[in-house]
Amino acid sequence: MAKKNKGKKRKNDLSKRERDGKISKEKISLPQLLKKNRGTAATTPLPPAWSTLPPNPPKFLTPDDEGFESLKSECYRGFVYENPKDIDDDIHECFSSSFHGLDQSGLFLYDVVQPGGKKLSLTFVTRTLVGNAGSTYKYLGLRLFSHPWNDVTGDGDDDLNSNNASQKTTTGESLIELGYSKKCAKALIKLGIINKKLRKRTDHVLQREIAPLVKDNLVGSADYTITLINKMEPTRSKKDLKNDKVHGLGKTSVSWHKDSGLNDFSSIAVYHQLENTSDDIPWKVALRVADANVKTPALSVPLPSKSLYYLLDDFNHQHEHAVIAGSNSLRYSSTHRVARDGAGTYQYIRDKCRKVLSYTVCKTILKAIQSNTDPSFDDSDKPKVEKELRACNQLITELEFEWIRQWYIQGKLHARLHPYWEDKISYLEECYLKLHSIVNYINSLFEENRDKYGIITEDLFDIFIEYAESRNELRLAWKQRLKDSVFKSLDVQARPSECSTLNNCKEAGGIELRQWKSNFCSKGTASKKRKREKKSALTKKEKKRVASNWEKMKKKF
Repeated sequence: MAKKNKGKKRKNDLSKRERDGKISKEKISLPQLLKKNRGTAATTPLPPAWSTLPPNPPKFLTPDDEGFESLKSECYRGFVYENPKDIDDDIHECFSSSFHGLDQSGLFLYDVVQPGGKKLSLTFVTRTLVGNAGSTYKYLGLRLFSHPWNDVTGDGDDDLNSNNASQKTTTGESLIELGYSKKCAKALIKLGIINKKLRKRTDHVLQREIAPLVKDNLVGSADYTITLINKMEPTRSKKDLKNDKVHGLGKTSVSWHKDSGLNDFSSIAVYHQLENTSDDIPWKVALRVADANVKTPALSVPLPSKSLYYLLDDFNHQHEHAVIAGSNSLRYSSTHRVARDGAGTYQYIRDKCRKVLSYTVCKTILKAIQSNTDPSFDDSDKPKVEKELRACNQLITELEFEWIRQWYIQGKLHARLHPYWEDKISYLEECYLKLHSIVNYINSLFEENRDKYGIITEDLFDIFIEYAESRNELRLAWKQRLKDSVFKSLDVQARPSECSTLNNCKEAGGIELRQWKSNFCSKGTASKKRKREKKSALTKKEKKRVASNWEKMKKKF
């Protein structure tokens, strides 16, 4: 109760400070302003019902159908598309040369994804991710690692000063030094230049189409941080593609979905290009309201080669889109997004590693391991020990399953094509080893039943049991994932590769930790020992769960 009141007090204090003008709007980030004034993706209401919905509505409308513009303006606000002739020639040229440069550099690969966390499948298209240095994009259980579209610093950040050097801007000198070919580096840098132009272009469309319709003209970001580029081969048989059974739109190259992992209210821009336009069967983008109970017809909009469309502001919150396959032409598409702030960048995980390894407890244990001495702690350090070792365990889990395993499952070819990431992954592995040695040191104290300097507590046991058992479950799931036959369809170099860091790191399991905890808790007189042995293997959370279930069971009788 006290915690709730404390949180309420902080909120009231913040509101008072805002009213007093002590916090200016300029200091509140755009996501915070949007959340405060317009809510979140989860609270965004569905679009209104179509005012002229007929008794037996069609499953979808095209631009040639009566009522298309009415339906689009009422129920699909935020969808805007531009014909090729309305787009600057230099944008067309830059996209085309970039696509070809990336393709000739071999950057397009098939992804093995896990929709719904179940059966693995190979994507119908090859893909590559390009964006801000250190950016990633996770979808359907797979983390994609980006190629930088700017020059980079030695620490892996965007080299913003390189914009002042014309040679670096056009050739990507730092990218070449990392190992990218000149052709590839030039294509990546060009995409960065295009992205800046698309930012400005989207901002203009946002102000024209959305800002007048929302409170205080407050629209979401169009500061695109990544682009996911798809390449659809003409040899890919349409019989492999799934039919859209709900609306009867045809074969879907990309099935119905919302783009995930993005900032709320952020816009999306998609450029589409066909290599051979002699076939008159058009590709299309399809859109629908993301609610099966809504009778609003879908839209099906033809995409001429070199067209551009936008999903502006909150459109992605309550709508889904799909790509309907057309002519058997080689197709490229570049989808520019604003990736969610936080955990998806190398800078985030790098800084988190530095922070945790700088903790007093971690530094003390590492120093003791290196010098083969005992760390210096006393009883007053217990809360700090528990807090910092929980953070250590949490980071080990994050490093292993969100970064290291995600890297190695994509194979040696993937690693060779991503020279930016080579030393970054090596650094994360080094951090993983250091954190692992800290955990193993504490496990040795558990095993020897040594309450060294009073830092070993039941709560510390519970922390280690919780994370050890969680990691074991995740490792079993990954082990099963790696056995899937889908990997056999890939070239040997594209199959999952071994990670010696993970293979050589062993840690105590939940059974061992529970036994050691039982031994630790059974110290004392014989009577106390018997009473405590019965429950000592359970963590505090598990004891509360047992007690809670017992109370529920008693109420039944």
